[in-house]
Amino acid sequence: MRFKNNDNRIFLKKTLNIIFTIDQAYIQHFTVALISVCENNPDLNLNIFVIHDLEDLTLINEIQAFFKAKYNLLISLLSLESSLFNNYTLTHHVSKATYFRLMIAEIMPKNIKTALFLDSDLLVLGSLRTLVEFDLEENYLSAVEDLVDIESLHRMNRLGIPAKRYFNAGVMYINLEKWQSDKVSVGLIATAKEYMERLLWWDQDVLNIFFYNKWKPLSPTFNEKHLTKRLKEKPVVVHFAGTSKPWLYLNNHPYKKEYWHYLRLSPFKDYRYKDFSLKNLIKRIVFFYKPQ
Repeated sequence: MRFKNNDNRIFLKKTLNIIFTIDQAYIQHFTVALISVCENNPDLNLNIFVIHDLEDLTLINEIQAFFKAKYNLLISLLSLESSLFNNYTLTHHVSKATYFRLMIAEIMPKNIKTALFLDSDLLVLGSLRTLVEFDLEENYLSAVEDLVDIESLHRMNRLGIPAKRYFNAGVMYINLEKWQSDKVSVGLIATAKEYMERLLWWDQDVLNIFFYNKWKPLSPTFNEKHLTKRLKEKPVVVHFAGTSKPWLYLNNHPYKKEYWHYLRLSPFKDYRYKDFSLKNLIKRIVFFYKPQ
């Protein structure tokens, strides 16, 4: 497919495969994330794969139809039996879907050689085009090193893992061909079972343990998190890591308005804060007007 840029130069669209994993609670946020991808990457031919364990497909089918109509984008739904993870650690913040990353190589089509994995609690505000030609070399993946969460690196070391870096797994450019040929999923599941009681960040810890010396650093602009103010240069990816999300009333993320901008372009445009209350209104007023 050909694409004409702002200079009226015509070039071939490059293809980028993108993987999301979702559960019922995150369909809205996945939709917002994917809209941000589409709006900011019109020069890419996108192949979207969604790994899920949804029992009721009504809503996600409506979302498929929305993207086909608005962006001529096809979404491939790949189901995975969530009972595989019945014995794994689960909390109110971590669902079975968080473990789906460990099984990516098993469920993705074998003809897909590389793919970008994206969490659903993020926005893509810039071009992903450079990733299409990104050289993974012999590494299993590329991700952004977490320079803030130094404790996680120390924790890996205390577990006996001689890691020198720790990455955030919310954005990963994956060498699927290598994952599949080396049967990585078997090793990841074995690692999860071995360290289950000592994991803090669950599947992210498993990935860091297993790939501790087999991943390549990616530029921080592809996974900006821990932000307290807007950056001078617009990041490619803003990741709303942590428990406070931009769809919550008390959230004060510097890129919160961007989430609501893309939300208004979605079928969920009439969404209202679920946590709005008089108590939280007072909390917000006190926060914004307290003496500095």
